[in-house]
Amino acid sequence: MPKEMNRRDFVKTTTGVVAGLGGLARRAAAANAAPPEPAARQKTVEWPFYVFDNGLRTVRTLADKCKLVKDLGYVGIEYGLNHAELPRMLEQLDKHGLELNAVYTVPLLENPVDPKLPGSIKRMKGRDTRIEMAIRSKQLKKPSDTKGDAKAAALLKSVSDACADTGPVVSVYPHTWFWTERVEDGVRLAKLVGRKNVGTNFNLVHWKWVEGSPPRRNAAGGPKNTRPLETILREALPHLFSVTINGLQSQPKGGRDRIVSLDQGDYDLTAFMALVRKVGYTGPVGLQCYGLRGDARDHLARSMAAWRRLNERLRAEK
Repeated sequence: MPKEMNRRDFVKTTTGVVAGLGGLARRAAAANAAPPEPAARQKTVEWPFYVFDNGLRTVRTLADKCKLVKDLGYVGIEYGLNHAELPRMLEQLDKHGLELNAVYTVPLLENPVDPKLPGSIKRMKGRDTRIEMAIRSKQLKKPSDTKGDAKAAALLKSVSDACADTGPVVSVYPHTWFWTERVEDGVRLAKLVGRKNVGTNFNLVHWKWVEGSPPRRNAAGGPKNTRPLETILREALPHLFSVTINGLQSQPKGGRDRIVSLDQGDYDLTAFMALVRKVGYTGPVGLQCYGLRGDARDHLARSMAAWRRLNERLRAEK
């Protein structure tokens, strides 16, 4: 089981907020006696690369899911939180030398904290895990409406308190049409809360759907945000706990880009990750698989192969 850390140790390991997260993941994997990766793979991967569990839906058991993830070379899993199943998931992750990179939750701004969440957080103590919170609202119809900031700050502080000194950490998850639909929402809330264990994600597909494809309009009906992506990433960096990617296939007549595996699509992921590297992000990168069809082994293997080729291209550009 991973070793617990006090606040000083935890903050020290998260230098630049996220750089240490990747280091902890690698050290935790070694501590779990996972077989070392081939030297060639170590040379081509710059960011710890994990997979969302929505890419594992054709795999029946938790044991089989974890074995597949390990076999393909991912460092861990982002998991839609199921309180009852969590102990079995942790057992299988530890058995296979994998990280629980994040648990995904969708709280309502107006509701109290899920009463089962503190118990699950206790099970994750000392792990290099994020409590991801894609925050919705019944009362605020406009995404990113700052009228909800006080309630959101209270919600985040409550979960932060439960995480306390040893982790996990808390991360705002930008999600199209949710109240927190932009990475800027997570940055704003992280600054408002002002705690080292509260940050945000950058989610490529949701950024693209909300504001990355002018001249389309955003989910709230307003004009697209035309701020440069580099500016957005640089502003987020001090609070950035994760970057998530996927292949993107543009659609005709202004339709919403479709999520595809990394080996498909027409979005330049190499250029995107070059920008991520340029701004100084060295933390974990997650693979979003929402809506992908077909056998999990097939599309996850193709995405991993594409990820390694991407890293090789970036290394050649240095």
